[in-house]
Amino acid sequence: MNLLFGQSLSYDISKVDKSKFVSSVKPLLRSTSFSLGHHQLVKNNLNQRFYLCIVFPFGYDLTNRSFIEKSILGLPLLQSSLLISNNLRINGKIGGLTSDNDVINYYSYGFSLGLIKDDPSLWIADLSVGKMDGPKYINCRTFDFSIIKSNLFNVFPLYIGVGNNQFNSRIFNINDEEIPNNISGSINYIMIGKIFSFFKWDISPQIRLNIDFSQFSISFQKKFE
Repeated sequence: MNLLFGQSLSYDISKVDKSKFVSSVKPLLRSTSFSLGHHQLVKNNLNQRFYLCIVFPFGYDLTNRSFIEKSILGLPLLQSSLLISNNLRINGKIGGLTSDNDVINYYSYGFSLGLIKDDPSLWIADLSVGKMDGPKYINCRTFDFSIIKSNLFNVFPLYIGVGNNQFNSRIFNINDEEIPNNISGSINYIMIGKIFSFFKWDISPQIRLNIDFSQFSISFQKKFE
């Protein structure tokens, strides 16, 4: 993978063991889907309606079945959001990279809705739909939904939530009847995160936990009027 993200990310599934194909490829698809479904933690401010941030996700396969290493670098994202009203944000993510001589492009979009009228940041519903195209052998469509509670614990306030991530991927350019044309999956998770202010930036570490796959991410966010 080029750009400035160090660790290699490969979508070359042509040499994966046929007898273990689905279980070996699923961790990579989960990492991709989790990246596309990333939920950015935000402190709403009516005087700063627009923000930009860059997100770096790092996944970890807990099934011991991945055809690549357990530690999987997710898709780096450029995310933006516009506060439409005091409780509604419209979100979008985009990115691109090269891997194994493939040009990979990806995007997602969705919204964040505050569920409590008097304090819209207290309970948040977040929905995201995304797609990745480009790799020679595979693509990925994803749907992610979560409910998030902010300001949990007074001494050290956290964001905590529960969610569901679903993906559907098409397999192509592999002529083998033993390999399926599609791989899909659904995974529930718990999410924990925190926002730290650093000068004019907000830094947000976040982790999503499941017994099969977990992902840590860190984002750097800048707000604008």
